Amino acid sequence: MGDDKDTELADTLAEVGRRVGQAMTDAVERMRPAFGALAGVASRPEVRAVIDRVEKALRRRPCLCFCSRSHPADRGVCEMFDAVITGQYSSDLLGDVDVPMCAPCAAARAAREFAG
Repeated sequence: MGDDKDTELADTLAEVGRRVGQAMTDAVERMRPAFGALAGVASRPEVRAVIDRVEKALRRRPCLCFCSRSHPADRGVCEMFDAVITGQYSSDLLGDVDVPMCAPCAAARAAREFAG
């Protein structure tokens, strides 16, 4: 009698697994045309160009050099969204903090520090 219950349980589990697998396959098959249409739109040149611009913009880091304090004589040189280097900023609250800076701000800051 124990073997019958084990066999029945195994058959039930196998049937549940088959049904879950079939349900997943059916769901994927229903979504396949939508994915195909989306892939077709995403591969169009004008859409690809927008995606490339967004990806490029997301890779950029903002310049956070505190221009008015770091190099007050050189205002307006900042390339706000093109940080290429990290500099130190001393804060009373946080201590020394690494701050991303663009190349013009880094040069202006270095020239100010060099000039003394």
